[in-house]
Amino acid sequence: MKLNFKIKKLYLFTFLLSISCINNIQSDEISTNNSNILLSNDDLVDESKLDNTIEVGAPNVRKIRMAIPNFALSEKTISINSNELNNFSKRLTSILSFTNWFEFIPQEALLTSQTVALQPFQTAQWKALKAEFVILGKFTKAKNQTRFNLELRLFDVKSQIQLIGKMYNNLTIKSTDMALRRFADVSVAALTGTAGPFMSQIVFVGKKDKNANGQIFTADFDGGNVRQITEDRAVHLSPNWSNDGTKIVYTSFKSGKPDIYIYNLLTKQETRAISGTGNSSGANWSPDGNLIAYSASTIDGSTHIFTTNKFGGNKKSFISTSAIEVEPAFSPNGKSIAYTSTKYGKPMIFVKDLSSGNTTRLTYAGWYNASACWSPDSKTIVFASYDRDINLWDLFKIASNGTGIERLTLSQGDNEKPSFSPDGRFILFQSDRSSSGGRLGTHKLYYMAKDGAYQKALNIPIYETKQATWGPRITQFDDE
Repeated sequence: MKLNFKIKKLYLFTFLLSISCINNIQSDEISTNNSNILLSNDDLVDESKLDNTIEVGAPNVRKIRMAIPNFALSEKTISINSNELNNFSKRLTSILSFTNWFEFIPQEALLTSQTVALQPFQTAQWKALKAEFVILGKFTKAKNQTRFNLELRLFDVKSQIQLIGKMYNNLTIKSTDMALRRFADVSVAALTGTAGPFMSQIVFVGKKDKNANGQIFTADFDGGNVRQITEDRAVHLSPNWSNDGTKIVYTSFKSGKPDIYIYNLLTKQETRAISGTGNSSGANWSPDGNLIAYSASTIDGSTHIFTTNKFGGNKKSFISTSAIEVEPAFSPNGKSIAYTSTKYGKPMIFVKDLSSGNTTRLTYAGWYNASACWSPDSKTIVFASYDRDINLWDLFKIASNGTGIERLTLSQGDNEKPSFSPDGRFILFQSDRSSSGGRLGTHKLYYMAKDGAYQKALNIPIYETKQATWGPRITQFDDE
């Protein structure tokens, strides 16, 4: 299992080091509108401008040495204390550490960190520390005295070039975290050609204690900023995102049977979309947001896949054979849908072409294959499979044409419910692994590189976390 990503340096700015650092900065306005922060999309990287590749992420490739000294204040009157100032640079380090691609130079080695961001960039001190890239941050006064601006710059030490320069305006403590995540995305895009997953969120089922019912929660990409969506005493299952990241669809037993509900994150309103159709679960939105596919039981006791429009109306039978069909998953390009079927006995993954209607069996090995999830480019499917020989569930990936199956987890408890990050380079999943490799019994959320490397738990302070889905990059959030 080898992961070969390449750092691609985007020379957005080509000023010489003798020019003052105040030049070549792009404003990235973060403005308040009805308590929602709106983010623009002006940071997309032009692929044609990328060159000078360096490998990262492969097992035998060293990490990139990065320095992020403590951020500076341009004036002492800015409403940020010293602890908050130090925590901001630590937070940016933590965000980028998520990838496992960087080696960070310790803060104690950065002797001039308090003033370096206020001066023209000098390469000598960074070369002495063998830094390859440096991020400098400086806070400046905003028009509103209770807020502030943040200037961030990414430098290539060897080439003596500023790669990225951004100004984030009118910030609060909370929206500063969003600015740091946005800059991390832009920096990774400049280095690799694709933005990171830092501007995304996850949705999952969580239990606050052993005897609690599962509720729907959201969190940032790394498990921070946890928010509880449902609070009733019913069981909740299988949350999933709309393609624009503004809605969540899930199953709830609040009516006494499993019905499908939609929660609007902007209006904070919940509506029951699908009811009265037997046991309904596993809802999945089409990429254009116009259809919801789900599985439901029928009068004869079988279970098949149906669709409705985005309001829960115009119900239609979508996949119905003599077998059981569950867990529909639209491909991101909108051309296919994957699902689990018992058509040939054991549950296996199938793919239906939405244009021709043709169905292809994707998996043949294993005792029970389930939870198919597409990569963002629609070229790969990751799924869970029960291995009867070791009595464990593990994760596998396979090309969408059925070739190149590859195992991602082994002998570390049960690993299920995979979900790709929006950049396609990481996979979120649930595991009940213990430190000894057996089953712990309680599920926690983990993530790994798409080749199965660097498996790590998310630090979410809830008793149990499971059934997670990684959402798209967000462009709007509450500044409360």
